[in-house]
Amino acid sequence: MTEARDQLQKLTECCICFHTFTDPRTLPCIHTFCLECLKQTGEALKKKPEESMPCPLCRKPFVIPTGGMNSLQKNFFMENLLDVASMLHLDNKPVTVCDMCKAIHEGDEEQTKEATMRCLDCRDNFCELCAKMHKLHKLSKAHNIVKIGSETEEDISKMQSTRTCSIHNQQPLNFYCADCKKIICVSCFVENHASHKCKDVTTVHQDFRQAIEMEAMKISKYVEEIKSKGKLMAKRKTEVLLDIADTESKIRQRNSELKELIDSHTNSLMEELSLIKQKQIKNFASEIEDLDRICVVFDNFETYCTGLVSKGSASDVCGCVDELHKRSDELEKDRKAFIDHTFQTAEVSFKASDLQGLLSNPSNNIVGQIECKIIGCAFSSQQMSASSVIEPGNLKNIFKLN
Repeated sequence: MTEARDQLQKLTECCICFHTFTDPRTLPCIHTFCLECLKQTGEALKKKPEESMPCPLCRKPFVIPTGGMNSLQKNFFMENLLDVASMLHLDNKPVTVCDMCKAIHEGDEEQTKEATMRCLDCRDNFCELCAKMHKLHKLSKAHNIVKIGSETEEDISKMQSTRTCSIHNQQPLNFYCADCKKIICVSCFVENHASHKCKDVTTVHQDFRQAIEMEAMKISKYVEEIKSKGKLMAKRKTEVLLDIADTESKIRQRNSELKELIDSHTNSLMEELSLIKQKQIKNFASEIEDLDRICVVFDNFETYCTGLVSKGSASDVCGCVDELHKRSDELEKDRKAFIDHTFQTAEVSFKASDLQGLLSNPSNNIVGQIECKIIGCAFSSQQMSASSVIEPGNLKNIFKLN
């Protein structure tokens, strides 16, 4: 239960406000945010409907719907997790009150009792007396009521709602159309998908779970590959800074030899070297920042997929698998672009000036000159060990229904 709490806490937290999701909405890049957080971000960027704005996390652009942020797709999977989080008391509410007492007494706190029971079918909380009344009611006689805090994994699964069709009177979306790659209800099947390859979601969701898990594992290995490039970058940074330090030492030694006569020229060289050092440190900081950002994006995708596989309902999995597959392909392209990206570093050396004839020309620096040659450091997958090379998952065959 403690592990489940920690996982749900991480999955149900908005990375903008760092609080539990409120009305979670999903962007085309699969990242989820609170609706209000997206509205505030759009207002800060002065973006209007039908204009493009970047995802707050991965910076991938998306077009704001005509109806504004309110028209963005709801994340039904996340809403189910929020219900589970509420059951596990991750919302940090001090007391769970009886919903029936609250309705009868119109929110009068003195008359409203603390809830000790929960109906898995209605998702309402009841005190002992109201729970008995609920069981006596004809329509709710067969409902399953459990004690709050004693819910089992099976009880939590029952709490996850089934997605319904917005076109056909809230009928459950129980079929997956392989041709259209979407989940549909029985009426949708009869009207528009009768000639398509369709199966009940309960017969295909397990394959999709495995497919998504494969994608998550692949992206997880890509993260390690990217971090390996970070280690190479850190090593090269150390080498460059050591070269600069060595050059500084040589300059100071030369300065000591020439003493007071060359102090002004020495300072000139040190300033030039300092500028090179600052630029190199800034370049490395920029590269490391990009590396950290892409690691966050890949980790976020892995966490989301893992949560979907372990906690999502059949409808959630089937409804998200196509978009996740597309997003995985995009991340794979991002990974290749990042791995093949060449970052520039400097090789710094010091060359002492020939003193003969230098004193006659005041524009010459009698200490010497700094030579800085920019070189490219590529990091390809061939430099990795054979165990680190990732074969892309061929999920297209899994998505085809026989």
